[in-house]
Amino acid sequence: MVEFIHGIVALLAGVILVLSATVAWLYVQQSRIMHAINALAVAVTAPPPSFMFASPPPPEAEAPVELSAEPAAEAPAEPSAEPSAEDLVEKPEHEDDRISVHDVDASPADAPPSDAIESVQGKTVAQLRDILTAKGIPFNKSDKKPVLISLVQISS
Repeated sequence: MVEFIHGIVALLAGVILVLSATVAWLYVQQSRIMHAINALAVAVTAPPPSFMFASPPPPEAEAPVELSAEPAAEAPAEPSAEPSAEDLVEKPEHEDDRISVHDVDASPADAPPSDAIESVQGKTVAQLRDILTAKGIPFNKSDKKPVLISLVQISS
């Protein structure tokens, strides 16, 4: 009978241990989820960086007022009761100076001259790495010579 009670107590201790481990795991997961939700909320509610550091627009220069000797000579015309078509069209503040992507003809890149390819073939790996570093092109230190040659050819 005593062995039976010891078995029951050991079983209950094991169940309590498993339950406490489960509660701890759930707490860790909940903390991770809450941290992710808070980070997402901050990212969604924060204004974009372009608005945070944008400088105020430059003040518009007012047109100088010209005074003429005969102010009555140029009397403004009486406004008509109905606005004209020109008045109804909104005038843009600034003209759009961007070029349409569809209007630009893309010409394929010309192949580098063969003498440039041959001059690269004769260089050592260290020289090729120096050329790539000078041009600011990233490469791995473990890259072999054919890879470095192709990078130099593509960049030229």
